[in-house]
Amino acid sequence: MDSEPHSHDTRITVRDLQRNAAAVLVRLEHGETFTVTRHGRTVARIVPPDPAEEAVNQAVADGLIDLTELSRARTAAQTARIRTAPSTAADVPLTQALEELRDAQDDGAGR
Repeated sequence: MDSEPHSHDTRITVRDLQRNAAAVLVRLEHGETFTVTRHGRTVARIVPPDPAEEAVNQAVADGLIDLTELSRARTAAQTARIRTAPSTAADVPLTQALEELRDAQDDGAGR
């Protein structure tokens, strides 16, 4: 595996990926991205999970956000009206959580 000098991605061959999958996954967990090549041609990009997307997925899995309602929401106002499970005093309000997710997404777009 060797890094391309003017790119943020690390170039890796399919064969190297097969041989070093566990190490590649560890590097992904640390935010590294990979361009996978076969015979010198790019065949894939592997990127770490988006923290905002993961947070939404976790909220859906925890039953805090209804996926059907979320998929229908087209505006921030519609998203803010999504019904949530009853919260405790320690829970973050959905509107605050969504605002934090949007901020994290905006920060990640500059990568």
